[in-house]
Amino acid sequence: MTEEYVDRTRLSLVPSRSNETRTATDVDRESSTDDDDPPVSAVLRSLDDDKCRAILATLDEPKSATELCDECDLSSSTVYRKLERLRDAALVKEYTEVRSDGPNATLYERHFTDVSISIDGDEFAVSIDRPAEDPEERLATFWSEMRRES
Repeated sequence: MTEEYVDRTRLSLVPSRSNETRTATDVDRESSTDDDDPPVSAVLRSLDDDKCRAILATLDEPKSATELCDECDLSSSTVYRKLERLRDAALVKEYTEVRSDGPNATLYERHFTDVSISIDGDEFAVSIDRPAEDPEERLATFWSEMRRES
């Protein structure tokens, strides 16, 4: 059996991984949303939080909030609060796994490969390298946004 096997009872809207990166400050970005350019203060606040760092370290692959609670030894309310902080800083991405055999699952994934903070004069700037999005990832993002708006 190959690694390409797909369980027909589940439709995963989690994008595949890619080695290419994209920088939040690149001029040739395909999309320009507020999530791509988070405020420097939000990124710094997230990276300064030891519980946020523990969650980021655990997110080596997409995981549910329940899995994060177990692996990070945190309460569910803390995990959801920290995930919200990480989403505000555009460091974590949320996806939905649609299951035909049961309830859908919300999964979280680290949404960066590198974060750089620079200073030019008296202004700080944040640069976030992200995995490149292929068409499958754009579709996943679309469905996640549709779910959030409904």
